Order: sequence, then structure tokens, then C-alpha cells
Amino acid sequence: MALPEATPMLHAFATGNLTRVDNVFCTPDLRNKLISCYASPANQPVKTDHFPITTIFDLRTTVWRNWKRVDWEEFREALTQKLRALRPPRELVTEQQFWTTLERLDAMIEEVVKEKVPITKPSPYQRRWWNEDLKNMRRQRNNLGNKAFRK
Repeated sequence: MALPEATPMLHAFATGNLTRVDNVFCTPDLRNKLISCYASPANQPVKTDHFPITTIFDLRTTVWRNWKRVDWEEFREALTQKLRALRPPRELVTEQQFWTTLERLDAMIEEVVKEKVPITKPSPYQRRWWNEDLKNMRRQRNNLGNKAFRK
């Protein structure tokens, strides 16, 4: 339930009572993105008994890098320049030296990726809600439908 319990959302004209007749449900994943959900009596339209329900979700899209449009020659040059700024290669004696060097290397690669790999725009044709579970369920449904048809 997205709407808090005991939130009135209807003002009965006949009795004047405030009641809760509607529920606002959402999936657990969507519930995690819920910022707020509330009835808004101040915005009640004229000649209606229901209050509007305002629901706000955090639906930021994920940033994707467009690896197909990378100029790999520029990428290599930029990464080479960053790596030359490091000390010459040496033997790493302690575990701490290893992790410190690895963190520096990761940071440099990440910096070059941010500079040289463009961000892609989400396709309007992409079904962002479609996932592997839905694909498997659809396949299972089709298989069952085929079996039922054969009998």
C-alpha cells in the first residue's frame, strides 16, 4: 500500500463523513522508489466527492555509455597519458600496496571513460520494464498453450 493507513479520500455528500474507499497498491520494486503518496483535499475538484491522490516516485533513468561510438584511438591515447603519470612499474610487496595501486588504476580508467565514452540516450522503443523473468514466463505460457492446442 502506497497511501498511509486511515487516510480519508472521500467526503460523502449525504452524511458529510470522511471515508477511505480507495487503495493505492504498487509492487515492492516501485514501493522502494516511492517518495510520497497522499490525499489532497485542498485540490478537490468542484462537484466531486473524491480527493485527488498525489503520488511521487523517483524514476531516474540509468546512464548508459555508448561503447559503439568510442574513438578507440583517442581512448588509448588518453589512457596512456594517464598511466604515464603513475610511477614506473615496480613489484608490489604488500597487500595494501596492491589495493592502493588497483584503486588508482580503476580511478584513471573511470576518468578516461567519463571523458571519451559518450552517454547514450534511452530509445523510445526500448521496453525498460521488460526483464528476463518476464521473458521466461512468456516462453512458459507459450509452451503450455502449444501443449493444450495439441491435445
